Amino acid sequence: MKKRIFLLLLSVSVALCFAESKNTEILTPGSKEVVIVGKITVHTNDKNREFFAKSWGVKDFSKADTYVAFDEVKNPKKEMPEWREYLQGEYFLAKRIVKDRQVVSKSRFAWCFYSDYDFQVAVPLNFKATIPDGEKYVYIGDFDYYLDGSDFRPVKITVSDSFDLAKEFLEATYGVPVDLCRVEISNLDE
Repeated sequence: MKKRIFLLLLSVSVALCFAESKNTEILTPGSKEVVIVGKITVHTNDKNREFFAKSWGVKDFSKADTYVAFDEVKNPKKEMPEWREYLQGEYFLAKRIVKDRQVVSKSRFAWCFYSDYDFQVAVPLNFKATIPDGEKYVYIGDFDYYLDGSDFRPVKITVSDSFDLAKEFLEATYGVPVDLCRVEISNLDE
């Protein structure tokens, strides 16, 4: 009985630690990699959102939306790329491969309404950028996605520049000064 109580308390403690912790993983880019830094915010029609959340079986409407940013660099020990979860409005970190000083991102992020993995949509994060020599951490911008319709398709995407806030976030996460470079991104079609 004591063992069961101990295991129950241990489980609750671990869950509370993870629930209250922020995503502060330190990413170290390899020789042909960079870490991109950006922020994602999604705007939706609340009527569609509530209807589909109920239809898809969401039970806890009190949780905040989250999003998952994926690396495009595969971990050789795993079949899937690494990923990290962030709250709406938090800066994300993700690794990208650099080839001939170019990053070509054909990625997406998963937007999880109410932090529910069963109620998520894939939103594109496709871009290309030229990386200055020697740079390892690059800021790509703050993205606002406006989703509409029953399939939550992007109808508008805006990108703004909050470089100083991104740099503060990165240095607070790493605990040391970090060289962050602002890069201009362009659409893959250009």
